[in-house]
Amino acid sequence: MCRFLFPPSSSHSSVFEASENVVVAKSFGDGSINDESLGVFANAAIKKNAKIFELGFDVYHPLSSSFALHSARMKAPQFIEAAKRITPGFEVHACMALNLLLDSSSYRVSCPLLTGQTDPSVPLLWDASQVALLRGTPTFDKVVTRKTFVKNAHAGIFGEENTAVSVDMFAWAISTVLSRALNNKENSFYSFMPGVDLLNHDANANCEIGLVSNTDTKNGKTSTTNIEVYAVRDIEKDEECTISYGNERSNDELLRKYGFCVPNNPNDFIDLRLRGTNLKVHQKNVLELLENNEEKRDEFVSNYNRSEVLDAIAEQKAALDEVANEENALLLGQSKWAEAIRLLRKGQYETLEATERVFK
Repeated sequence: MCRFLFPPSSSHSSVFEASENVVVAKSFGDGSINDESLGVFANAAIKKNAKIFELGFDVYHPLSSSFALHSARMKAPQFIEAAKRITPGFEVHACMALNLLLDSSSYRVSCPLLTGQTDPSVPLLWDASQVALLRGTPTFDKVVTRKTFVKNAHAGIFGEENTAVSVDMFAWAISTVLSRALNNKENSFYSFMPGVDLLNHDANANCEIGLVSNTDTKNGKTSTTNIEVYAVRDIEKDEECTISYGNERSNDELLRKYGFCVPNNPNDFIDLRLRGTNLKVHQKNVLELLENNEEKRDEFVSNYNRSEVLDAIAEQKAALDEVANEENALLLGQSKWAEAIRLLRKGQYETLEATERVFK
């Protein structure tokens, strides 16, 4: 294992241990190298079960939800109570955001900057013209709702006269928590994990995150717990090392939380507004209906008014088409947010058309 400064170019950096067989490089979703985002690549063949990263307790704990909550209880208990009043559970994210802004300078320098950022990938930080391109997708209303929630939460927690933490700073910190903090299913804690958060998403990930306890051999008691990333299969030289952010996530969720979409996502869905109820159709389910025999399709279709569903599909297609010219003008660049919108809308069209074939 070798020790890396995070980020590599910073004089104020967190330290984590990485295998000598990996290198941090610029990457894009298809694995090609460019200036868009960081990824972790194997610079030598890596065997199954080999360790990729290791983070000690002293590295990740000051960036964890438990540390942020404890710090807030000691320094600003009224902050936690205010966040709880906004909505129960929000205090965890709010405290991590506050800790990121005020007490985590060595990690903060590795995050995308708020000031001067020309290509924010997470929709919470998009301007109105970018959000408008989501019209016709289920993501549009959710993004508008989240932006409103964060604005109101900021006012409710900090007050209208606050000048120390602006609403833009708070939105940036919340979006950073949502997009970069990872949780471990074994004990359900959230933490920023330097180095580990450089690993990009893949539904067929070649690495996984685990917890390893360090035991004091003298008295048999567990002292600390390390976070490790290890290979779940052999990884070839120059192959990107990846983890899964959740294999059941739709492009809607991936875009809102992480700022990207994946091509041909089988979890894409449409939400058709019908009289008295909505029809939520996932791409994988509707494709299964098309592949199944006519009897199963008829059984599904019989639960809904055929003409009403077809009208709702036509209406949603029209909503997507309405911004097509505006979209084409703004999505000519190669920015990550533009590519994400293109993939999101492509999935919407494909799922609408497949559903239309089922009901015709």
